[in-house]
Amino acid sequence: MNGLMNKYKESLKNTPKPVMPSEVPKIKIELKELLAYSKLKNVSPIDLTDDEKEKFIKNSG
Repeated sequence: MNGLMNKYKESLKNTPKPVMPSEVPKIKIELKELLAYSKLKNVSPIDLTDDEKEKFIKNSG
């Protein structure tokens, strides 16, 4: 059991701290438009380039 506890403690050291809600950027994603765009291109939304996805992300903060 000692080996498992050591692995657990090591994993805790490597775990990043929680992200506070105030640290999360305030953005709005135009999901409907993003999905329509990806459908037009006959690709999954994940297969769009970062530049293409950026067109549908707006800062709201």
